[in-house]
Amino acid sequence: MTVSETAHCSSATQVPYWRLWSATFLGFGAIGMTIQVMPAYAHERLGANAVTAGLAVTIGSLATMFSRPISGRFADQSGGRRVAMAGAILGLLGGIGHMVATNLPVLVLARLPLGAGEGALFTGSVGWILAHTEQSQRGKVAGHFGLAMWMGLASGPMLGTAILSLSTYRDVWIAASIIPTLAWALVASTRPEGRVSSGEANIRRALFPRAAWLPGASGVFSSIGYGVIAAFLVPRFAALDFAGQNFALTVFGIAFMITRFVGSGYAARFGGKRVLLSAFLIESAGLAGLSLTHTEWIAFTSTAIAGAGLSMLIPSVTSIVTEAADPRERTAALGAVTSAWDLGVAVGGPLGGFVAGASNAGPFALGAVAALIAIAPLAINPKRERAALTRMASGE
Repeated sequence: MTVSETAHCSSATQVPYWRLWSATFLGFGAIGMTIQVMPAYAHERLGANAVTAGLAVTIGSLATMFSRPISGRFADQSGGRRVAMAGAILGLLGGIGHMVATNLPVLVLARLPLGAGEGALFTGSVGWILAHTEQSQRGKVAGHFGLAMWMGLASGPMLGTAILSLSTYRDVWIAASIIPTLAWALVASTRPEGRVSSGEANIRRALFPRAAWLPGASGVFSSIGYGVIAAFLVPRFAALDFAGQNFALTVFGIAFMITRFVGSGYAARFGGKRVLLSAFLIESAGLAGLSLTHTEWIAFTSTAIAGAGLSMLIPSVTSIVTEAADPRERTAALGAVTSAWDLGVAVGGPLGGFVAGASNAGPFALGAVAALIAIAPLAINPKRERAALTRMASGE
């Protein structure tokens, strides 16, 4: 962030943006590190088959998904700082659990606090930041802050591989315990937030606030494309016998991060719904290109287009949700729509598997259609919908 952007992230006390950004990066670096080495460890050391090894990997992501709205609700009640610190502690406990696990059930249980902790760390931190950010800058700030998560997930596997090449699995788990401890220290070094007043603390807050329902529905469908990309992009390039198949995910990641960095402020400039609609159309075009093409340069171009479209979902949704949500439920709403993204990613791979075929084109067609379906909730006017429900209730 530039100095001018940081100025939009302040109130009576300066929000510790970079410490929270760094803590989130470290937290997701830890979970990314374990994801990289988990399948081989579960298979080689604990005798897991392909299904149970896959469960050991994905269970952490499911824990992250379920923890986000719960963490958001607690953050709205008691402040993001406490939630972020609790998330880092859960990450530490998960890392220790990996060290002491002697069988697969214990290892799977250790994945739960690790995944839940990273979800709480991110939700508490970003909720704290957005609470002190002007509405016009929330999409931009959330987009840039979200890069901490993606960069952690991208760099963690490289660190895990490097440690394993020099040492043992145990040292990977030790590192996965130390890193959340560093994240906790960064959050703990910040100045405590102001206390929530007793009047606000007694208000009943929803776990899934109404402001998150429609954007969340769109998020589930649109993020299926990310699950398809993660599961089938390399197999699709391999099925077409493209020489550059090893660079497919790299191209996607570069396009995703560059567009996220450059375009996070577009929601404030052009309107959150307009940018989100454009993102769905761009994503659908890229995925459709991947399902239809047999030309390598078109496949790489389509990959970049899909990455650009997917990158704009979170900044746009954040802008829409934080504007519509009651301030007392803002972080819970943000956690709910982020969980919607996680859900779409989780089901994208399995759904794509049903239509994969020999060429792996089907999953990308499925993702393209899902991105178009995601447009439908945007056409619903929440105010008009609530007015209609009110009239029905009153018998008019």
